[in-house]
Amino acid sequence: MERYQTISQVVGGYLDELEASAEEGRTLEELEELKIVRQGVDLVVDAVITSRETLTDDSFGPIERAIARNREAVSVLLDARYTRDAIKAVPGYVSRTMQLSRIEGSRIPSKVTNVYLREAARTYVFGLPQATIALCRAAMEQALKEELGHQGKQIFLDMNDLLDESEGAGVIDFVVRKMARKIASEADAVLHEKPADLTKAYEVLVLLRGVLQHVYAE
Repeated sequence: MERYQTISQVVGGYLDELEASAEEGRTLEELEELKIVRQGVDLVVDAVITSRETLTDDSFGPIERAIARNREAVSVLLDARYTRDAIKAVPGYVSRTMQLSRIEGSRIPSKVTNVYLREAARTYVFGLPQATIALCRAAMEQALKEELGHQGKQIFLDMNDLLDESEGAGVIDFVVRKMARKIASEADAVLHEKPADLTKAYEVLVLLRGVLQHVYAE
């Protein structure tokens, strides 16, 4: 069976060709120098990204001052890094999207609930397990509050109280309550120093979809 070449493969191949073309006609000494330059560029880009994504010490001060003087050049380097990373990540996005089945209910959730559900799914597709699990809990809470008439009322409910009220009102049954409790527990673990992987994130997302299909089944 003939396999189609994907756009990500085409673009990735083009980027490889661009990199290879920069090496054409160079001597071994020049290639070694080019390698060192690329390593230096990678270190700068890594430092810029790290200093934006995490809390860092003052050792980044000199780099930050250099960035301030060369913002356009640094922007170009970041564009190149993010473009390459995104292209490489596309097969994973596709695989995780295909891993998910279609979700359907007899009723459509509110816009608020659907936003949380959509973002939970997208963070999974994008490979962000902690965010996926946290958003799964948020989506579940919104769905239950919506069904109980609490959505948008700024009412704080402990998870057990929310599940008690939901079960008492017939929004969920005992089996679905156990699923909901599992989602909440996994989110608590993520938020309290127990990072999860994508396998766990998928399990939690599947549980969420099961809960929502029950809630919106009638």
